Amino acid sequence: MEDAAEALRTGEVTSVALVQAALDRADETEHVAHAWAYLDREPALAQARASDRRRSEGAPLSPVDGVPLGVKDVIDVAGMPTVAGSDSLRLAPPAASDAASVAQYRAHGGVLLGKTHTYEFAFGQGEPPTRNPRDPLRYPGGSSIGSGVAVAVGSAPATLGTDTGGSIRNPASINGLVGLKPTTGLVSTQGTIAISTTMDAIGPLTASVDGCAFILDAICEPEVRAQAFDGPITAAVELAQGARRVGVDRGIWRRWGVSEALQGSTLAGLALLDDVEIVEIDLPSLDLALVAGLLISLSESVEQHRSRLQRAAADYLPGTRTMVATGALIDADDIALAHRVRAALRHEIERTLQTHGLTALASPTLPAAAPLLATMAMELTDAHDEDSLGSALRMLSAANLTGLPALSVPCTEIDGLPVGLHLLGAAFADAELLALGRRAERAMSWRSQVPLDPRG
Repeated sequence: MEDAAEALRTGEVTSVALVQAALDRADETEHVAHAWAYLDREPALAQARASDRRRSEGAPLSPVDGVPLGVKDVIDVAGMPTVAGSDSLRLAPPAASDAASVAQYRAHGGVLLGKTHTYEFAFGQGEPPTRNPRDPLRYPGGSSIGSGVAVAVGSAPATLGTDTGGSIRNPASINGLVGLKPTTGLVSTQGTIAISTTMDAIGPLTASVDGCAFILDAICEPEVRAQAFDGPITAAVELAQGARRVGVDRGIWRRWGVSEALQGSTLAGLALLDDVEIVEIDLPSLDLALVAGLLISLSESVEQHRSRLQRAAADYLPGTRTMVATGALIDADDIALAHRVRAALRHEIERTLQTHGLTALASPTLPAAAPLLATMAMELTDAHDEDSLGSALRMLSAANLTGLPALSVPCTEIDGLPVGLHLLGAAFADAELLALGRRAERAMSWRSQVPLDPRG
């Protein structure tokens, strides 16, 4: 993505050429990838022409002026439908206005390319047409499924996803990409069909850490950024240099079902980082994040879907209806306990980071490479099976529960399939995480090259 921004800055390429190349790539790959729910071709080209005029006049709005962006189809984009993978919205009119994050990107001159596929309402239920471009028989990630695959195959230089329990970082890991779940509040979720009002996050998926920083700068809330970073996030990333310490809890890796091979390759990757010291820590309370997060997110989902379910319950998938119904049954005392766990876990993570002088807690992003769809268990409670959705959520849900930032960067391969390195940091340490992720990216020299499998 940063290559596209630099090429636009130097005049090596036009925005029209970038947008047309993305559309052409979508035409070449969609029969296999099925990443896009909606492509807004002519309006995107019109936005690109306007961007080129601004650049020709020496007045670009930002570094991302003219860079095309895909948007997960639970986030409103004015003039485009928001279907959220659900039959209950198939006849809904186009969105009347942009979500706050999209409005920020548009104000920076960015081009809105279209909407990417997701599971129904991002719950992980149903079967979107999107396929893993390396092997269509394997899980392509969720629920920002189309956003990950679009970047992986090159039909968008960057996309936005949402993340309630790992749904940016999960497809980033599976598709060999960079995915950031920002600190809660840095990017507004206004204008998004929510699962949880307190755990949802919007963030970028890109092919590189620098691209991720560029997009984050263009979608975040300016007032929050000014208070937290005193300037552009890209500049803060440049300043976040020097020696670092990273915490590793190998006991919890084992309890989460991470294989010895993946543990070894992750530690080997960390060892490649210059001036980074690995510190053994013990944080058993991380085991509580999945259950507490599910109690909060499912209970909060009820209010988000109550009126729509009353109107169109038959148009919901049974699995989604069941999840919302489960949320309605959660006892108030259990919800209160989950909130106490949330506060205690955030305090313990931040105390651990501070006590040991850590930039991040590190782990594999997922316990394994992409599983075969035939063996993939979608049950949330099956957290000890490495092929289950619950296992993936167990690895990632602490960031959503606590509101802390988390980054997945490409790290290693298992049987030729990518697995990411996961970095969890302190509140508003997003720039420090990105700087550490950039160091990991360069040391590991891992770049996603997707040989499109024609079986899709």
